[in-house]
Amino acid sequence: MRFFAVAAIAAVVVSATFDTSRAQTADPTVLKQRAQLRAAREQYRERLNENVIYLMGGQLGAGYAVIAHDISVVVNQGDNLRVLPVGGGAGVQNVRDVAFLRGIDLGITNLLTLNHLKASGELGVNLDQQITYIAPLFLETLHILARGEYNRLEDLRGKKISFNYKGSATAQFAPLVFKALGIEIQELYIGQADAMEKMRTGEVDATACTCPVPVPAFASAKPEWGFKLLPVPFSRALEDNYYPSKLTHEEYPNLVPKEAAETETIATANVLIAFNWARDTARYARIARFTEAMFTRFEDFQKPPRHPLWKTVNLAGKLPGWQRFPAAQEWIDRFEKDDTTRLQTSFAQFMAGRRASMERNAAADQERLFREFIEWRARAAGR
Repeated sequence: MRFFAVAAIAAVVVSATFDTSRAQTADPTVLKQRAQLRAAREQYRERLNENVIYLMGGQLGAGYAVIAHDISVVVNQGDNLRVLPVGGGAGVQNVRDVAFLRGIDLGITNLLTLNHLKASGELGVNLDQQITYIAPLFLETLHILARGEYNRLEDLRGKKISFNYKGSATAQFAPLVFKALGIEIQELYIGQADAMEKMRTGEVDATACTCPVPVPAFASAKPEWGFKLLPVPFSRALEDNYYPSKLTHEEYPNLVPKEAAETETIATANVLIAFNWARDTARYARIARFTEAMFTRFEDFQKPPRHPLWKTVNLAGKLPGWQRFPAAQEWIDRFEKDDTTRLQTSFAQFMAGRRASMERNAAADQERLFREFIEWRARAAGR
């Protein structure tokens, strides 16, 4: 009996508690407060998502990852604008992701990749209408890192060469350089750090990277490993896609001998791309805000500790055969117009100073001529 009595009391307490909770839940004030909290949370969520840019960078240890990190730091405006670099990308994959992957706003690739994909049509026949560029960035230099017993590309004939991961610009195009030069090799596709480890054990003879200088993984090579960067001669077979470049001892003190000072090679250019969103879309507005922030803060990219190659970037540089993202082109047009106005103002100030100087000189010339006239009169009177 006692058990049933206790159970009955407990049921009454639970029922009372439930009724009290239900009463509180039904309270209009409580309901309004909860609705306001939900609305505020949802507004905050929406604001965060509206102001986040997703940028396809590159694998850890690769140059694209460094570029993406620099952009994310300099452009960051807290909750008002954030750039989130996405790892694991490479040149070809980044173009594909910008063109087709939901949520990806920007990507880093190179001109060689863009031109190839446009010509091949593998991502569609109108790729140049889907993909736009914000600006060209750094040079991408072809690095051929080899074991110490090799001195020329020809020495790698028949050897095992790694070309980074499949899908990367290096994997897509660097093997074509060897083919253009008539050097047959065994192609492997391994990440740079892993390839370097296999080079140390003799499983791989060399690894290639078409990347901005310096490649972090290559720059970390120890002198005792005996690795070296091989020269890549420029030839007519390469001139359609590359131009001459060099790698220096200062950039790779453990890979380019001090006495040699530099190693000749070839290069292309990398570029920041975006999908060609319509002007009336939220995605267009988001990338436009990003462009404004990046371009107006460009001086900050050229200061330490940002990558030193930012000092070589010309944001107004053009890519033949490709269209610039409209908001980026409009910013450049405004800047050039403002720059012309500043030049005209400076020229007017310069000419004003020149006129004042000319007027002062004219007064001095008049005084000098008057003195000469007096002297001439005196001499004439003496005659």
